[in-house]
Parts: sequence; C-alpha cells; structure tokens
Amino acid sequence: MTTLQFRNEDARIVYLATLFHLGRPGSETDPVTLQRHDLGLQAIHDELVPRLDQAVVEVEASPYQVVRLGEALLGCANELKQFSLSQGRSMVPRFTKAVHTMYPETVEEPGAAMDLVQHPVMLRNRMAQAVQAAQAQIDEAIAEQREQKRAEKRWWQVWKN
Repeated sequence: MTTLQFRNEDARIVYLATLFHLGRPGSETDPVTLQRHDLGLQAIHDELVPRLDQAVVEVEASPYQVVRLGEALLGCANELKQFSLSQGRSMVPRFTKAVHTMYPETVEEPGAAMDLVQHPVMLRNRMAQAVQAAQAQIDEAIAEQREQKRAEKRWWQVWKN
C-alpha cells in the first residue's frame, strides 16, 4: 500500500477525478472475471468525502488504485474542458454539481472551468513517479503469476496456455 498525501486543493481535484472515474460504466468491474471488485477508486472516494475541508488529506492506495487514479486525473482534465465548452454540462453523473460545489465561480461562468484544467494535469505529473512504481509492481505480479502457471504446466501438455 502507498500513502498518498494531498493538499486541500489537490484533494478537491482528486475528488472530481474519482467522480469522473466512478461515473463511467464498468469502472469498478474486474476486466477478467467481469465481476465487481473492491480494487477501484470507490474506497478512495469514500475516504475523501468527509475530509475535503482538511488542509492535508492522507489516503492509503494499492498499486492498482494509484495507476487508476493517474488515469482518472487525466480523464478529469478532459471532462473539465468539455464542461467548459458545453456551458456547464457534463455527461458524468454528479460531476456538474460537484464542480459547482467545489468551485462556485463556475456557476455564473462555466468557462472558468478551463482555468481548472491545469490542476489535474499538474497533480498527475507530480504523481508520475508513484504511478510508474505502482505500474512496475503490477507488471511484476503479473509476470510472477505467468511464471507460476508455466511451472505448473507439464512439458507434454503444450496445448495448454
């Protein structure tokens, strides 16, 4: 597990990023088993909500969650651009209300959301090293699983993958 520490303004952006992530269909579904799993960003979202008013927020995240958070931050930047261009509308459930709550200036002037786009991008850039380390841990675990499968396979059963 990795401890991520966010300042208040970063925590608000992470909150929007988790909303963006959770608003996509299938975001909390395991791609292999197609079953719901607890490795997604729902846990981080639930930890952030009651602590958004704190100066610093610490969150524990698995390597998978760190990688997903990096992706969600970039998606959030795109959604903020879309929000600005479409005059304050979003296809992501609860995103519009959350942006208006976190950034009241966007109620009167939705174009102000364009000024917010830099925040998730900069946060993702600051998290780049943590995301790369988490991806390396995931890749290592996958390689170990493959090696274990190969070790279990008998040499004459070449047709099994």
